[in-house]
Amino acid sequence: MSPTNFEQMTTAQLRAYVLEHRDDEAAFHAYMDRLYAAPKTASFPAGGDVRAQIEEVLRRRRGEH
Repeated sequence: MSPTNFEQMTTAQLRAYVLEHRDDEAAFHAYMDRLYAAPKTASFPAGGDVRAQIEEVLRRRRGEH
């Protein structure tokens, strides 16, 4: 059996692989590493003070309250 190349899989493909091969620890770790490395996104409602909304998101991510 040839080794599976997780780097060539999309995140969706890797997730599906992990769900199908739940005992494959290497696949699980590759998936978790990819999720951890993925950029975090934030969405803002239309209108309002966008600058204040961005500052609030940054404060929460830095652990400020």
